[in-house]
Amino acid sequence: MFNNDERYWDIQKLNKWFAISSILFLISMAWTFVDDNDDEFKVYQREFRKMEIGITEKNLKRELEAVSAERVSFEKDLAKAQSELDIQNETLVDLGATLKTLKGRYYNENMIYQGQKAEVDGLKYLVEAENAHQDDGDHHGSSNKNDYAAALELLHKYQLIKEASEIEIDDTEKAIKDLKANVKLKRDELNIVLKDVTIVDNKLSKIDRERMTFANKVGDVVRDLPIIDFLDPYYKVNQVVVRDVKYDVNFAAVPKVDRCTSCHLGIENPNFADAPQPFTTHPNLDLYITSASSHPMDTFGCTSCHAGRGRGTSFASSTHTPSNDDEKARWQEEYDWEVMHHWLQPMLPTQYTEASCFKCHNNNLDLKGADKLNLGLSLVDKSGCNGCHLAQDYPQLSKVGPNLKNLDEKVSREWIAKWIQDPKKFRHNTKMPSTFGQDNQSSPEMQAWNDAEIYAMSSYLASENGGKKSTSDYRFMGDAENGQHLFESIGCLGCHVIEPEPLETETSLKELTKRQGPNLIGIGSKTSAEWVYNWIKDPLAYNPETRMPNLRVNDEDAKDITAYIMSFRNEDFENLPDVNLDEKSLDKVAFTHLSKQMPESYATKKLTGMNLNQKLDYVAKKSITHYGCFGCHTIDGFEKAKPIGTDLTEEGSKPTIKLDFGLHHDIDHTNFAWFEAKLGNPRIFDRDKVSPTLDKLKMPNFDFNETEIEAITTAILGFNGNKVDEGIKAHNRVDEMAQNGARLVKQFNCQGCHLIDDFGGQLVDHIGAAEYAPPNLNTEGAKVNPDWLLSFFNNPSIIRPNLEVRMPSFHQITDKQWNAIIKYFQHLDNEKISYRDELAINKHSIEFKGGEMLHELGACNNCHFYGTTFPKQDASTWAPNMALTKDRLNPDWVKEWLRDPQTIMPGTKMPAPFLPTEDLLTIDGAKNDWGKELVKMNGDTEAMLDGLRDYVWSIKGKTNIDKTIQDYFDENGYDFSGDDDEDEDDWGDDEDW
Repeated sequence: MFNNDERYWDIQKLNKWFAISSILFLISMAWTFVDDNDDEFKVYQREFRKMEIGITEKNLKRELEAVSAERVSFEKDLAKAQSELDIQNETLVDLGATLKTLKGRYYNENMIYQGQKAEVDGLKYLVEAENAHQDDGDHHGSSNKNDYAAALELLHKYQLIKEASEIEIDDTEKAIKDLKANVKLKRDELNIVLKDVTIVDNKLSKIDRERMTFANKVGDVVRDLPIIDFLDPYYKVNQVVVRDVKYDVNFAAVPKVDRCTSCHLGIENPNFADAPQPFTTHPNLDLYITSASSHPMDTFGCTSCHAGRGRGTSFASSTHTPSNDDEKARWQEEYDWEVMHHWLQPMLPTQYTEASCFKCHNNNLDLKGADKLNLGLSLVDKSGCNGCHLAQDYPQLSKVGPNLKNLDEKVSREWIAKWIQDPKKFRHNTKMPSTFGQDNQSSPEMQAWNDAEIYAMSSYLASENGGKKSTSDYRFMGDAENGQHLFESIGCLGCHVIEPEPLETETSLKELTKRQGPNLIGIGSKTSAEWVYNWIKDPLAYNPETRMPNLRVNDEDAKDITAYIMSFRNEDFENLPDVNLDEKSLDKVAFTHLSKQMPESYATKKLTGMNLNQKLDYVAKKSITHYGCFGCHTIDGFEKAKPIGTDLTEEGSKPTIKLDFGLHHDIDHTNFAWFEAKLGNPRIFDRDKVSPTLDKLKMPNFDFNETEIEAITTAILGFNGNKVDEGIKAHNRVDEMAQNGARLVKQFNCQGCHLIDDFGGQLVDHIGAAEYAPPNLNTEGAKVNPDWLLSFFNNPSIIRPNLEVRMPSFHQITDKQWNAIIKYFQHLDNEKISYRDELAINKHSIEFKGGEMLHELGACNNCHFYGTTFPKQDASTWAPNMALTKDRLNPDWVKEWLRDPQTIMPGTKMPAPFLPTEDLLTIDGAKNDWGKELVKMNGDTEAMLDGLRDYVWSIKGKTNIDKTIQDYFDENGYDFSGDDDEDEDDWGDDEDW
């Protein structure tokens, strides 16, 4: 038969392959549905639902157990009431039947009434129409009026019938209600007892299918089926749009979108505190997540603090970052975790989460709850990191190293050279980093190069005569034993330590306050007694930029302290070989620098024309510039030099690809791993590299320990480009002047001596008793008159007479800066009043005279000075001069202090004055015991406190009694400070008045 089929392909084969492809397409479609609905977050949500059911059942059981006894009692009462009602069931049934009959009758009567009312309304219209026509002159019959009157009368009759039925219904309903009243009362009482049980039970019925009705079970399954799940699914993506925290997407900043709670479902529920991740409760719910906290979820989300990819809904796509290698290995095995290389801000490891606080709190120096960040920022300050590296949000306040302009007055050139070569050989815990002797300087050629640089710099920093030699000129040295006593008692230990050997102490903010100044070991091998003496007498004369205050010691005391400090020598350092000059190496260094600026032929010619001193001067300046010494020190000729280090303003968000890992492949390619390695060994990324000498890494080695590295890394991660709306930044609520004051308190280490904002005061550890240590400055802003405080700062005087430790003079701090510190104190106490009217006192008032009696009965003169009048008790109990009260303190604070000193200053020895109650003032003889004025006050506490405050305010006398007190202690000494048998009931030795 003729085949007329003109198809190129065999139709049978085409049908077969079409069938196969259709089946594959159907399978792929089914697979797509399955895959699309098999999200990782749904697995967690199903698991969480089971956990939530289990925890809710436990809560239900706990709630039931908590009310079990009450429940039994109330259920018995309810059963009793119900049984009493059952006894009257026949009556209740009869009343119900009667009520039903009455309501039926009422319905009929009401319908008749409503029908008649409609008739009346119609007739009313006709009557009104007739009246209108009569006004126009038309006269009609009055039949409508008569009909209207008759209908109205009939309506009234029906109304009375209807109202009679209403009354009967009300009476019957009331009778039924009265019969059931006791049952309702008992049921309501039981419901109150079971209120929490009911809440938990209702919650359980919504999540536990076993407790649902059949219809709800079906609905609960159907709501999460594919396609239908767009309506109201149970398992869904939970999303928060954080509008005030922005994410940079190149030329635009868009609000962050966080979906973290799709898996972290229990973070704001305290019931999940012991649950495993990702279901566990977030720490510190009073501070984070909850609507009542200062960081609610709706405002801050999750990634604003933790970083990461907020839109991710799986473990890997959210860019979780492991905290250590063990966690990394576990994640790779359990979650198939890998790095998302193209996401620029992966989640911060747990140990670095505090870094994110800085974006909103970059002007809060002591951020409570962020100890690691606080430590890191303090280390950045104290190590001088922001001297070499610009950090716009955390600029350098002052240079951390000493002024080197007059260095020749202090040390010799030889000492300078050995110090630069290896500072740790002189002082084991010096803040001065090691620039030389590092990994990339180990070759003999580099050592010779470095020796030439060191010799040149030491010659430049010393005078032409080589600087003064360290001598022990006994004209400036006194009694070393008394010098030790003074050093340990007048306040030197607030900033300095003397630690010949390293101590096993954890780096902390408190430890840093002890090291504001250098460890004073080896001073006898460093400088002369004359220099130490002059420095103690007036630090500003040598270094106008110093933070060292003037302790106002007399000449003899200064000599004694000098003798004590000069007794510490470092013979090992003295015996180190001098750094010698090799002119060939010097020429090589000079030529290398010159050839960077000009052709080599010109460089050779210029070098040939230099003498030795010119070469030394040239190499010194180039070396100081190369290593950035001026970042920490003020040096002649470098006053306007710019920082040499990388700008750290946004270092925390710098892409990893811009960080040079050198030839290292064993370091994780993350920014924090790079920071850790760099801080641990700044030259590590030069290993195995071949680089020209001047291109080698040059950051010095600070020998940071692991705690310090982690803290500084936290701070650097906080220096980032993340954008936060100004409205939610914490410093917007803090006065800029107060912010400056906070940094000044840090800069001058006020917390080395004083407790401020519940931190500091470490000097008490050396003194041994808080009552003889510098005062606790909590509440200082509310306590002290700011005008007096400014005057005191500029000219300190004795306030607490029995303290040997003294407030030094900070002549380098200006009035503007002092006012900033005062503003900071006021900010801490929420003190907004900048001016107060003078307290008006009526000496003839009952309150004043009552206060005078309370003062007399309280024996205030046992401890307090009254001008130059000494207290009755010994010096161990002495307290401030009462005559100074009106000038020094705020009257409102004094009243609260008198009310309860322990509330304001826990641990103070100042007792609260005894205020007689109304009962005591009404007994026989009360006038003789308490005086007629107090009796008239009838135990009015406020009036008595006002009166006592007013009387104290009126005390006159000399306010500055420094000489009187000093003369006493010059004659009698301070030996009382070790006594422990003082009367606890004596009126205060603290900063009471």
